[in-house]
Amino acid sequence: MPLYVYTCRTCEHNFEALVSARVATAVKCPKCESEELDRLIGLPGPGRVTEGAPATNCRGDGPPCGASWCGRKG
Repeated sequence: MPLYVYTCRTCEHNFEALVSARVATAVKCPKCESEELDRLIGLPGPGRVTEGAPATNCRGDGPPCGASWCGRKG
């Protein structure tokens, strides 16, 4: 499920929304409930977490991800 970032044209509120391709529901601004939105470039949504597996990321709350561009060391 992709994570999209939106800006409301009515009240200029920025927010994120996970949008399922299976469900055809309109996204509304959580502040003013307007459907007049601009979709910005977002990141992929979180994947499944396997029970017992350590979190690997570059935010600093888990071990380094191991990507060649990652500056964090273990």
